[in-house]
Amino acid sequence: MQRTLLKNALARISSPGSLNTAALRRAASAFLLILSLPLLAFSDKSASPTQGFAMDLPNSEADVLAAVQAVADDHIIHGTYVYEREKILNEAITEKSSSYFDSRKADGHIFYKVRRDALAPRNFKNSSDIGVITVRYIVRSTSNAVTHLEIVAVFVEDGTQRVHISNSTVETSEFAEIQKQLTSIQRDRQIATGIQEKKDREAEEAAALARQKAEEIAQSQAKDSSLQALERRADELQHALEVRIAKPNIELKAAPFRGAATLRKLTADSDVLVEVLTTYWYGVETSDGYRGWVRRDEVVPLP
Repeated sequence: MQRTLLKNALARISSPGSLNTAALRRAASAFLLILSLPLLAFSDKSASPTQGFAMDLPNSEADVLAAVQAVADDHIIHGTYVYEREKILNEAITEKSSSYFDSRKADGHIFYKVRRDALAPRNFKNSSDIGVITVRYIVRSTSNAVTHLEIVAVFVEDGTQRVHISNSTVETSEFAEIQKQLTSIQRDRQIATGIQEKKDREAEEAAALARQKAEEIAQSQAKDSSLQALERRADELQHALEVRIAKPNIELKAAPFRGAATLRKLTADSDVLVEVLTTYWYGVETSDGYRGWVRRDEVVPLP
């Protein structure tokens, strides 16, 4: 069809006496029509985007799902904007389905982030009208330690339903945000592991201290067999390893910092066994077997 139109246009120009203004105008119009045919063909909403982003990540599926969910929920379409003075496109929402993408053709966990009423957003090819931006993420595990991630972004005009694919800036920008989330997840896990290792070391040190004190008691008992000496040493050991909750509703924390989760609230005048000592915290065990952390200024020595 394009060849026929082009041939007719050239014939009009080359025919005798046809080189006048009207003929040139008609030939130029025909030529512009020929050039526009590929673009008009792509305006069909059923056309599939040919670009996007895909990568196999050295992360578990659970971590990638958490990172993608965080980015899908951040209300920003990254890598595009509408106005030069404001180069962040906000007001995006997460949706479970898409009017453009067919979820039945995708294998894996699918997320959609949608921004409506976007006016000629940047980095979408030939965008010039108001419409809807849709970013689709697909997450699929390929092994225990490798996860496949796909990101595709399209802009569909409201009136003409013409589809504009991203020039890959949106996809790579969205991936950069996902990578930040993955880094944060790994960093938090390393911090938690470090805290646990420190807690284990402190528990070992406390156990060694307890053994040392027990040995000292045993040696003292061997030297002093009197009942009075035995009662005195037992009382000293109790005061060294036990403290009393000073106030009601003291929070038993899961870790030695204020923002840690509260395991339960302790009643006033209840006694707890000290297992770990730090500068500001005691690692303790309650009489009913709960282990956690209380601040040193929240307890008092046994009377």
